[in-house]
Amino acid sequence: MPRTVFLSGPAGSGKTTILRLSHDLKLTTWGRTAAIDTDQLFLMVDPHWDLPYDDARTALVLRQSARLTESFIGAGYDNVLIAGNAIHDAIDLNPVIPDLLKLGQVFHISLDPSEEAVLHRTADDPDRSPAHLINDLHLLRAKRSPWSAPVDNSTLSPLETLQQIAHLIRTGKGEIHGPPPDPA
Repeated sequence: MPRTVFLSGPAGSGKTTILRLSHDLKLTTWGRTAAIDTDQLFLMVDPHWDLPYDDARTALVLRQSARLTESFIGAGYDNVLIAGNAIHDAIDLNPVIPDLLKLGQVFHISLDPSEEAVLHRTADDPDRSPAHLINDLHLLRAKRSPWSAPVDNSTLSPLETLQQIAHLIRTGKGEIHGPPPDPA
């Protein structure tokens, strides 16, 4: 059965790096796997990240992610990873969950590395403020929903992280069977 996997986590947690693993590594680890980076979809509308957060734009990006997922699954992909910062709460995800469940199983995984790992991974990026990165890490950690399966990938390589995600999903961790409850 095809699987859609939402992959959330703070900046510097490794989401994009996992999405960029080669097709062959994804294939041997987990089967035919497509990757959707929601940042790329946001950049189509706001190429310089100038605009303030907007619920309607987030909803548009998630609807487009669901449509791309349908296309990939229709083309025979076993898994579709959808990664981004804006996919961690039920309010944003619930509008697309019913459509994705019609395609197959749906899971939610949260990358949760240590502060040290985030700072090490982003050390060469002068546009990333260490204080902002740590604040983001703590904010997302505090907001993590009980229906999301956490992965501490502090000491894992991107491939090992993908292997851990595949293992969690094979054991049913983080599976979403319907729109998750909003904790607010």
